[in-house]
Amino acid sequence: MKSKSASAPLALTVFAVALALVGCRDAQTYLKRGDSYFSQGKFAEATLNYRKAIQKEPSLGEGYFKSGLSELKENKAAEALADLQKAVQLMPDNAAAKTELTNLLLSVYIGDQRHPKFVYDLMVRYSDEWLKRNPQSKQGLRIKGYVAMLERRPEEAVVLFRRALQNNPEDEQMALSLMDALFRDNQPAAAEKAGLDFIDRHSSAGDVYDALFRLYSTTNRASDAVHILERKASSNPKQGDYMLQLARYYALVHNQSGVQQAMRTFLANPGGDPALHLKAGDAYAAMGNFTTALEQYYAGLSEAAQKKNQADCVKYQKRIARADLSLGRKSDALRALDTALSHDPGDREAQALRAGLLVANGKSGGSGEGVKKFQELVEKNPDDIVLRYALAKSLLETGDLAAARAQLQQVVTRNPAFLDAQLDLGDVAFRQGNFTEAANAAQAALESDPGNARAQLLQGKSLMRTGNLDQAANVLGKLLKQNPQSLDITIELARVEALKKHYVDAEEAFEKILAMHPGELRALAGLVDIDIARKLPDQALARLDRELMRSQNSPAVLYLAALTAVRLGKIDASIAYFQRLIEKSPDSLEPQLELADVFRLRGDSQRAMDTLKAAAALHPKDPRPNSMLSSMLDANHQRQQAEVAAKKALSLRPNDPAAMNNLAYVMAEAGDDLDQALKLAHEAVQNSKQPMFEDTLGFVYLRKGKNDEAMQIFDRLARTYPREPMFSYHLAMTYFQMGDRTRAKATLQRTLQMHPSRDLANDAENLAERLN
Repeated sequence: MKSKSASAPLALTVFAVALALVGCRDAQTYLKRGDSYFSQGKFAEATLNYRKAIQKEPSLGEGYFKSGLSELKENKAAEALADLQKAVQLMPDNAAAKTELTNLLLSVYIGDQRHPKFVYDLMVRYSDEWLKRNPQSKQGLRIKGYVAMLERRPEEAVVLFRRALQNNPEDEQMALSLMDALFRDNQPAAAEKAGLDFIDRHSSAGDVYDALFRLYSTTNRASDAVHILERKASSNPKQGDYMLQLARYYALVHNQSGVQQAMRTFLANPGGDPALHLKAGDAYAAMGNFTTALEQYYAGLSEAAQKKNQADCVKYQKRIARADLSLGRKSDALRALDTALSHDPGDREAQALRAGLLVANGKSGGSGEGVKKFQELVEKNPDDIVLRYALAKSLLETGDLAAARAQLQQVVTRNPAFLDAQLDLGDVAFRQGNFTEAANAAQAALESDPGNARAQLLQGKSLMRTGNLDQAANVLGKLLKQNPQSLDITIELARVEALKKHYVDAEEAFEKILAMHPGELRALAGLVDIDIARKLPDQALARLDRELMRSQNSPAVLYLAALTAVRLGKIDASIAYFQRLIEKSPDSLEPQLELADVFRLRGDSQRAMDTLKAAAALHPKDPRPNSMLSSMLDANHQRQQAEVAAKKALSLRPNDPAAMNNLAYVMAEAGDDLDQALKLAHEAVQNSKQPMFEDTLGFVYLRKGKNDEAMQIFDRLARTYPREPMFSYHLAMTYFQMGDRTRAKATLQRTLQMHPSRDLANDAENLAERLN
């Protein structure tokens, strides 16, 4: 019995040791498995295995350290900070763990504008420990230097970084830190010398070249800026990306010969780069040169096809589709995307591009879903300006000018050298009636490219619309000499003659165009304008009726006839034309919207609203019928239904400034959730500086009783647009609400003299009665 009782504890001890050994072995197994995942870039799986190792052995400092590194790769800063702190606690002598921790603490401190005190205390503590062990510690000096910079003591940071660089002359990051500190200490010459000295010793230090480039750019030393990029590229001939960077800079400063030379050098020295044609194509596309970009994409596609690399083939087909879409070659783009999807049906980028393209072609049953997919793709790739430009072109095709403008502004902000995007912005301004802005955009483009025919045409058209007829004729006349066969320029010159009241010359020019191009609608419209200017309305309609017979009721001519009848005040005739047009093109939404507006002009609100309801049913994914319907319901004091229609319109196009503006106005009229109305109105104005949107913002302020804010907006609008009765009326309302009855009366009198719409005139007269 004794022997049995004596052996029991021994057996338990052996079993416990065995369990401990198994646990240790399991922890190491998980560590190795985590390392394997980490090396493959599978950081979530790596972290999971490191955590399992820690569960097996809670005091395993290496597990915490590696888990922290993996969490850093996953951008989980808070989790990484906790794990690295634990690693340093368990392994106080592990320099690598302490280095990673201090680096993380520094990035957290810099990135958080609140500059958390506990992070500051930890940085100071660890840097003190580094320097206590070694007064020349790179990490200690680096942390102390950055703390000094953050506390606006750049002169102290210079001393610390200089010491650290002297002891670590190969450290590129330390050289950059010293340059930054010197620049902040108002020593740009010393910062430049530090950078030049470093690249003299280390010609491959790409970040230091870039820091010097920023220094030269900031101090307006353009020739030195380009020289440092040239030196960077020539000193590192195997780094093709440096040559592309140089080419992009040449494009920015409009040095086309420099662009061509840099791109030739890049293509002649591939260095075994498998993405040579892809990078070259992307560079050309980012410069707006889509034709040359396509040449590179097709060359890359050919190589990928020869190697039977299906993934690369799909990649090139998508790039080809983007370029074709940007050039307006929609059928070519669709063909490329269909090919890409035949190889990889699940490719989300190709699906989104195709959806956006079908929206532009009017084949997707509505713009909402297709545009949404396209926008989601851009949001995932916010710096891809070519993709963003393709989205802008699709939005232009759908007629969503405000959304297209917002995307184009993003493109130009990211790349001011993107000339086509600048001109597209000018075209949008022109279509929105902002002719001065369009002329300015054309002038800016001509300063970059004086021979740009598209910019000259836009300038001539814009000058004409702003009343500068002699200047317009001069610009367009010179342009026609360069392009004598251009129909667009010939038409614009004929319009100038008509506006100058040279009716015989203008009529002759338009008739000549029609003889050469039967059915050219712009020439027909020009002749109609001349008839109206000569006060020959019946002749204008007779001319249109003759063309309708010749063209067998062409939808385009029917549309022009209907609009002309409205201009002439022949409302019943206009309704008849629109009804014929709808019979001819039952799936077209625009005629239905126009017909509803004509019913409104006749005072037949019910038929107008019925037409819009029918249009909304036929086109359930287009927000415009509901948007117009909400305005009409609001005008008829059916405000609850108006708000429902406005919300429906916004749900179909959530980022549309016009839909936001419409809902904000309806909500303000109803006095419903004015805070939300204010938010919507603000967002609409931020996305599109339309005067009517600003008017809505002022109206919401007025409803909220914020008279000063409302006055600031309406006073400016009324002075900027002295012929717009709505702005004048809202200014009068503001004076009334502020108790200034004298100014309110005077402003109302001016409003009524502007011949406002019947509804607005009634509102103004009602307010006048209240004042009296």
